[in-house]
Amino acid sequence: MASPYEKMLEDALGAYQRQRENLTAAKERIDEATGTATSARREVTATVGRTGEVTELTFPTSAYKRMAPAELAGVIVRTIAQARQQAIDASAEQLAPMLPPGFSAHDLMAGKVDVEALFAARVPGFEGGQEND
Repeated sequence: MASPYEKMLEDALGAYQRQRENLTAAKERIDEATGTATSARREVTATVGRTGEVTELTFPTSAYKRMAPAELAGVIVRTIAQARQQAIDASAEQLAPMLPPGFSAHDLMAGKVDVEALFAARVPGFEGGQEND
Protein backbone atom coordinates (compact mmCIF):
# COMPACT_ATOMS: atom_id res chain seq x y z
CA MET A 1 0.00 0.00 0.00
CA ALA A 2 1.36 3.43 -0.98
CA SER A 3 2.00 6.01 1.70
CA PRO A 4 0.16 9.37 1.57
CA TYR A 5 3.43 11.03 0.49
CA GLU A 6 3.89 8.64 -2.40
CA LYS A 7 0.32 9.39 -3.50
CA MET A 8 0.97 13.15 -3.26
CA LEU A 9 4.18 12.76 -5.28
CA GLU A 10 2.41 10.64 -7.88
CA ASP A 11 -0.39 13.22 -8.16
CA ALA A 12 2.12 16.08 -8.46
CA LEU A 13 4.08 14.26 -11.17
CA GLY A 14 0.85 13.53 -13.04
CA ALA A 15 -0.18 17.20 -12.84
CA TYR A 16 3.28 18.25 -14.05
CA GLN A 17 3.09 15.84 -17.00
CA ARG A 18 -0.39 17.09 -18.00
CA GLN A 19 0.75 20.72 -17.78
CA ARG A 20 3.85 19.95 -19.84
CA GLU A 21 1.73 18.24 -22.51
CA ASN A 22 -0.67 21.20 -22.56
CA LEU A 23 2.20 23.66 -22.92
CA THR A 24 3.79 21.62 -25.71
CA ALA A 25 0.49 21.50 -27.59
CA ALA A 26 -0.05 25.24 -27.09
CA LYS A 27 3.47 25.98 -28.37
CA GLU A 28 2.79 23.91 -31.47
CA ARG A 29 -0.44 25.84 -32.09
CA ILE A 30 1.36 29.15 -31.59
CA ASP A 31 4.14 28.08 -33.98
CA GLU A 32 1.50 27.22 -36.60
CA ALA A 33 -0.40 30.50 -36.25
CA THR A 34 -0.83 32.46 -39.45
CA GLY A 35 -2.76 35.47 -40.61
CA THR A 36 -4.29 36.13 -44.00
CA ALA A 37 -5.76 39.41 -45.17
CA THR A 38 -7.19 40.65 -48.45
CA SER A 39 -7.24 44.31 -49.41
CA ALA A 40 -10.61 46.05 -49.56
CA ARG A 41 -10.82 46.04 -53.36
CA ARG A 42 -9.25 42.57 -53.64
CA GLU A 43 -6.05 43.77 -55.28
CA VAL A 44 -3.82 41.63 -53.05
CA THR A 45 -3.98 38.85 -50.45
CA ALA A 46 -1.15 38.36 -47.99
CA THR A 47 -0.42 35.48 -45.64
CA VAL A 48 2.14 35.74 -42.87
CA GLY A 49 3.53 33.33 -40.31
CA ARG A 50 3.65 33.69 -36.54
CA THR A 51 6.72 35.93 -36.62
CA GLY A 52 5.33 38.15 -39.37
CA GLU A 53 7.27 36.67 -42.28
CA VAL A 54 5.36 36.85 -45.55
CA THR A 55 4.66 33.30 -46.68
CA GLU A 56 2.35 34.05 -49.58
CA LEU A 57 1.39 37.08 -51.64
CA THR A 58 -1.24 36.71 -54.34
CA PHE A 59 -3.23 38.98 -56.60
CA PRO A 60 -6.75 37.49 -56.73
CA THR A 61 -8.00 39.90 -59.41
CA SER A 62 -6.39 42.01 -62.09
CA ALA A 63 -7.26 45.22 -60.23
CA TYR A 64 -3.59 45.72 -59.30
CA LYS A 65 -2.74 46.25 -62.98
CA ARG A 66 -4.63 49.55 -63.00
CA MET A 67 -2.78 50.93 -59.98
CA ALA A 68 0.20 53.24 -59.86
CA PRO A 69 3.28 51.54 -58.35
CA ALA A 70 3.21 53.69 -55.20
CA GLU A 71 -0.50 53.03 -54.68
CA LEU A 72 -0.01 49.27 -55.12
CA ALA A 73 2.93 49.32 -52.74
CA GLY A 74 0.81 51.06 -50.11
CA VAL A 75 -2.00 48.51 -50.50
CA ILE A 76 0.50 45.65 -50.18
CA VAL A 77 2.08 47.12 -47.04
CA ARG A 78 -1.31 47.74 -45.38
CA THR A 79 -2.55 44.25 -46.29
CA ILE A 80 0.59 42.63 -44.86
CA ALA A 81 0.12 44.67 -41.66
CA GLN A 82 -3.47 43.39 -41.37
CA ALA A 83 -2.29 39.80 -41.87
CA ARG A 84 0.43 40.27 -39.24
CA GLN A 85 -2.16 41.53 -36.76
CA GLN A 86 -4.27 38.44 -37.43
CA ALA A 87 -1.23 36.20 -36.78
CA ILE A 88 -0.52 38.08 -33.53
CA ASP A 89 -4.16 37.72 -32.49
CA ALA A 90 -4.09 33.97 -33.22
CA SER A 91 -0.88 33.52 -31.21
CA ALA A 92 -2.16 35.65 -28.33
CA GLU A 93 -5.35 33.57 -28.18
CA GLN A 94 -3.27 30.45 -27.61
CA LEU A 95 -0.97 32.16 -25.10
CA ALA A 96 -3.62 33.90 -23.00
CA PRO A 97 -4.79 30.85 -20.97
CA MET A 98 -1.20 30.27 -19.79
CA LEU A 99 -0.85 33.75 -18.27
CA PRO A 100 -1.88 34.78 -14.78
CA PRO A 101 -4.95 36.98 -14.39
CA GLY A 102 -4.34 40.60 -15.29
CA PHE A 103 -1.66 39.95 -17.91
CA SER A 104 -2.41 40.60 -21.57
CA ALA A 105 -1.04 38.18 -24.14
CA HIS A 106 -1.07 40.99 -26.72
CA ASP A 107 0.98 43.21 -24.42
CA LEU A 108 3.41 40.37 -23.70
CA MET A 109 3.95 39.75 -27.40
CA ALA A 110 4.47 43.48 -27.98
CA GLY A 111 7.10 43.65 -25.22
CA LYS A 112 4.88 45.79 -22.99
CA VAL A 113 4.75 43.42 -20.00
CA ASP A 114 7.05 43.63 -16.99
CA VAL A 115 8.53 40.13 -17.13
CA GLU A 116 9.65 40.29 -13.49
CA ALA A 117 6.06 41.01 -12.45
CA LEU A 118 4.89 38.10 -14.58
CA PHE A 119 7.28 35.71 -12.84
CA ALA A 120 6.48 37.17 -9.43
CA ALA A 121 2.81 36.41 -10.10
CA ARG A 122 3.59 32.81 -11.09
CA VAL A 123 6.55 31.83 -8.90
CA PRO A 124 6.13 32.11 -5.12
CA GLY A 125 9.02 34.01 -3.56
CA PHE A 126 10.24 35.47 -6.86
CA GLU A 127 10.84 39.20 -6.70
CA GLY A 128 13.29 41.40 -8.56
CA GLY A 129 14.80 38.54 -10.52
CA GLN A 130 15.96 36.69 -7.42
CA GLU A 131 14.35 34.19 -5.16
CA ASN A 132 13.78 35.28 -1.57
CA ASP A 133 15.47 33.16 1.10
